[in-house]
Amino acid sequence: MSKEHVIIIGAGPAGMISAMKCAENSTFEKKITILEHKSKPAAKLLATGNGRCNFSNDVLDEESYRGNNPSFAYEIVNRITTKEILDFMETIGIISCDINGYYYPRSMQASTVADCLLSRLNALGVVIHCDTHVIAIKKEDKGYIVKTDSNNYYADKVIVAAGGKSYNKLGSDGSGFEILKELGHSIIKPLPGLISLIAKGIDFKLCQGVRAKGTVSLLADNELITSAFGEIQYTDYGISGIPVFQVSRYASKALDNKKKVTAIIDSLPEYNYNELLELLKSIGNDNPHKKIVELLNGFIPLKLSLTILKNCGVDSNTKVNKLESADYMNICSGLKKQSLIITSSSGFDKAQVTAGGVSTNEVNPNTMESVLHKGLYVVGELLDIDGNCGGYNIHFAIATGMIAGMSASEER
Repeated sequence: MSKEHVIIIGAGPAGMISAMKCAENSTFEKKITILEHKSKPAAKLLATGNGRCNFSNDVLDEESYRGNNPSFAYEIVNRITTKEILDFMETIGIISCDINGYYYPRSMQASTVADCLLSRLNALGVVIHCDTHVIAIKKEDKGYIVKTDSNNYYADKVIVAAGGKSYNKLGSDGSGFEILKELGHSIIKPLPGLISLIAKGIDFKLCQGVRAKGTVSLLADNELITSAFGEIQYTDYGISGIPVFQVSRYASKALDNKKKVTAIIDSLPEYNYNELLELLKSIGNDNPHKKIVELLNGFIPLKLSLTILKNCGVDSNTKVNKLESADYMNICSGLKKQSLIITSSSGFDKAQVTAGGVSTNEVNPNTMESVLHKGLYVVGELLDIDGNCGGYNIHFAIATGMIAGMSASEER
């Protein structure tokens, strides 16, 4: 067995940054090795933000982070703030770009972040072994044995940054959960988060490809759970887009609990029902020659108009002057309360984040050290914390990596 001082499992942002901070802050000689089971590091990072890597955000509210104990996340990100993330990025050569409070590298390329991290690790002498799959971690009296499919390593300290189960083809296969479970950690069941939803209730092939702003309200057993506003994307299988991603972790949880999950879409949330009804009738009175689909085209995209009218049982070619009051009411309900039955999510292959993971009650937020095992650290997506779209998850990964690396650099 080769002896290592610190082993980091996973070469994602949390793992690479924990290795960097450990190397930078050590006051004594320390050998640091990253074990990555993919053929190259930072594979998942390269795909984030549509390849642009949105790594932080100016807005921090009560919905930014979720989990059984979301206060854990806020304790972390209030300590490692957005300004500190931006300053850190600059120290490794990344100039930040602010787009409506969302922060990206100025190059708008995730590869910039990956390249700068790897360059810094190389300068610090951190070794990365790729194509190395960790099978288990065994606790010894004075350290750990990290067992892999090709070799065993001895470590004084281990930082587990193996990721969750989202985008599993890019490396997050959930093996970190099993390893930590064997060490006695409690695992909140991992489920897909920030994911599109598969649904039924309308003719999705008719409105496939539509992008329209609206509010998605999620109900479980007819009880409102949460809602989000933004651009909704209609697909051939259901709904997608940022507001759908924001509510999806709650859909995954409710479906896993065998509840009936319904999404109510309000295509015109700026009007209440009565305001919209009167507006439709008023415009209809002024334009009696128009077909009803032409009237709706002033409000929403054509394909969505056709879909809603079909669902309401109203012929799209009906002249406005032929509509009954009941037709207007039916159409108004379709615009304000389009009801979809959610049958499932698109699964971990397409999920951007994992909802669930290692219980935060078993990790010290000041050090990211396990409260069960001294010298064992847990960071990033492995924890039972998931953030909204907008750079929150990478911010959390970076922040937890910083804290763990600095803590592990201390001699004991």
